[in-house]
Amino acid sequence: MEIIVRSILGLLLIAHGLVHLLWLAPSADPAWPFRLDRSWLVPGAARTPIAVVLIALVVVGFALLGLAIWGVPGLTSIWSVLAIAASVASLATMVLFWDRQLLWGVAIDVALIFVALWQPSWTDRFG
Repeated sequence: MEIIVRSILGLLLIAHGLVHLLWLAPSADPAWPFRLDRSWLVPGAARTPIAVVLIALVVVGFALLGLAIWGVPGLTSIWSVLAIAASVASLATMVLFWDRQLLWGVAIDVALIFVALWQPSWTDRFG
């Protein structure tokens, strides 16, 4: 049963990271939440370079976190650092390019940071 839970959790974490690639898939739909042309903080010319760097950090971070959850040697011992780093990069991306539809992503990242800092006993299986 544990292997199933770890497999699903790893897949969900990798998927969460991959969802950030949607910022690189422009849409003409004004309701599309993943838009680089709307930022309340980043000036126009800097939006794409900053977004690409953040998105790369998020995708790589969550991919490594998924592998850590799956038990890849060398990554299992740093799962909490990976979770915090990937979640902070994800939060930064969502805050800089905010749309209220991204609230679930914020909740996921905050929950991951909370678990990584708290490290409840069930997380001992990851390390």
